[in-house]
Amino acid sequence: MDEVVDEPVVLPGQMQFQWAPDADSSGENRERSQSEEDNLSKPSMKKKAAKPGRKSKTAALVAVAAPAEKKTPPKKQSPAEQKQKLKSAGGKATAARKTHHGTSSEGVKTTDEPTASDVTSEDSAVASEPSVVCQEKTDQENVSQDVSKSTSEIASRQSYHEVMETIDLKWGARLPKVGFGFWKVEKDKTAEVCRTAIEVGYRHLDCACDYGNEVEVGQGIAQAVSDGLCEREDLWVTSKLWNTYHAPEHVQAACEKSLADLGLEYLDLYLIHFPIAQRFVPFERNYPPGWFFDPNATNPTIEEARVPVSDTWQAMEELAKSGLVRNIGICNFGTSQLRDLLSYAKIRPSVLQVETHPYLTQEKLKRYCDQQKIAYTAFSPLGAQSYFSLGMADPTEAVLKNPIVKDIAAALGRTAAQVLLRWGVQRGTAVIPKTSSRDRMDENINVFDFQLTDAQMNAISSLDQGRRFNDPGDFGEAAFNTFLPIYE
Repeated sequence: MDEVVDEPVVLPGQMQFQWAPDADSSGENRERSQSEEDNLSKPSMKKKAAKPGRKSKTAALVAVAAPAEKKTPPKKQSPAEQKQKLKSAGGKATAARKTHHGTSSEGVKTTDEPTASDVTSEDSAVASEPSVVCQEKTDQENVSQDVSKSTSEIASRQSYHEVMETIDLKWGARLPKVGFGFWKVEKDKTAEVCRTAIEVGYRHLDCACDYGNEVEVGQGIAQAVSDGLCEREDLWVTSKLWNTYHAPEHVQAACEKSLADLGLEYLDLYLIHFPIAQRFVPFERNYPPGWFFDPNATNPTIEEARVPVSDTWQAMEELAKSGLVRNIGICNFGTSQLRDLLSYAKIRPSVLQVETHPYLTQEKLKRYCDQQKIAYTAFSPLGAQSYFSLGMADPTEAVLKNPIVKDIAAALGRTAAQVLLRWGVQRGTAVIPKTSSRDRMDENINVFDFQLTDAQMNAISSLDQGRRFNDPGDFGEAAFNTFLPIYE
């Protein structure tokens, strides 16, 4: 048997480490109508050290939030001078945000910047001198309010990013505990949703070939970087190998296709999406290929291929060695499948991603991952919301409406979604909710300033029913004319 590699994977030119769409994808994290969609190791609160000669992020926050000194109102200003004052105030707020992200603020316009349209027009400013003085005072108050609102929003975004907990991986990488999932995000909204999520403070982006929107995610990333919201190195981008590309000769091409669509040179994490090998479908024939081998057939079915997971994993290891990906892992694997993979892996999986929520706590699988030092990421962390429109869950199964969850949320002054996500991160997992609503993006990421008591954690965990909503053994036959079980 080949010896297991226990040395860090080093990317060329990099520092060495030490150790899916619906008609409405507005979010899953509140009690809402059925048509609305949803939206390891050890936590780390470490922050990047400030670069020499530059203020730390905390100092920048203080500088931005510091109130301006009161000044004696000028006797009189022309409308042009009023506009210039407002423009200057917006520029200062923009510069403060750019300083926080470590990039130049030149030539960048922010949506938080006040505009000259807030100033009274020249025609309305040609009244008598007392009226002009009164208008000047009002304009100055408006400027102060606009700047206060702008800096408050900036500080909020910075706070989410600053307090984000992470999971330390074996090779020294840090996986943000709250990510943003793109499953079922509408394609025509994805680019803006992605950019907005980054602006709110998300740095962990969960993508996949099968979601059909990686091009648009890439556009959102590019816009966010161009706008100075982040650098590529600040992001953790995950993608997944689809079932039709399990044969070793197709693995690298599939990865490179995702990279090209995302507009990236490397992935932070690449996962085998399912422990299911399907018959190969060329890119030019159908991409993403989905579940049917030939969707235009009279009786379309899923056609499996005889490809051992060991062959696929060996090709995944080659991706890690090449530098195209920095970490490799698996999705939808159970304990037995994971144990078998570990028996032959030369590079061990960094992350396991599986469905997890209070109705499916997967305690044994989570404990086994902890034991093996494999990070654990929960998809569908809010439960059934994503599956109502697919006919894969009943509204009565909504975890968000569970009385125990609602009572805890009321006691804490939080939403049910925040309680569920806090339960996930507090038990040591990463969570990847999704939403198209900016308000809910804020809500979902704002879970690091409170804790659940042991009694509350246990009460939520006791809701476990073993209820799996995303099971190919159930939906395969109903939706794709093929019985395709992967769980006992």
